[in-house]
Amino acid sequence: MTPEQIDLIRHSFDAIWPVRRKLAGLFYSRFFELAPDAKHLFPNDMERQHLKLMDMIAAIVGALDKRELFQSIIRHTGRQHAQFGVKSSHFVAFGDALIWSLEKQFGTAFTPKLKDAWIELYRNVQSEMLRVASMPAPTRWSNRKRSAAMRMSLFWHNATVRGVALIRSLTEA
Repeated sequence: MTPEQIDLIRHSFDAIWPVRRKLAGLFYSRFFELAPDAKHLFPNDMERQHLKLMDMIAAIVGALDKRELFQSIIRHTGRQHAQFGVKSSHFVAFGDALIWSLEKQFGTAFTPKLKDAWIELYRNVQSEMLRVASMPAPTRWSNRKRSAAMRMSLFWHNATVRGVALIRSLTEA
């Protein structure tokens, strides 16, 4: 991703943070229209899932300029989704629903450049998650990487600045 695309994504994410619950609701409505077979993977009460979605997007956006952290977040999430039984078709529907919901939220402010930036971000996330999910479980992680993945699960939101959650790992503490 280019520095301009990263800036566009960060600024747009700042704008959607105050309406994140509404955006998450739009997203999941569209996602389940596109992938009704994925509904069984989710709880009946989606409120917590809405927050998880927006927190994960916040983590990804917050790590855009920290390549190693960005990759770690995506790999960890890809492994989790593989364990949940997410199919490759769900990733396609997810991307389509994400872009659709952003278009609905931003309206005319969702310029072609902004749309391209979000598509590029999702393309990067999707390809890495699919790559990790396709790896056989026994050979997926060395001890070093497994340890990093465990630390990844201990990430916590340190602060919210301009609507973007900053992420700090225990290894940086």
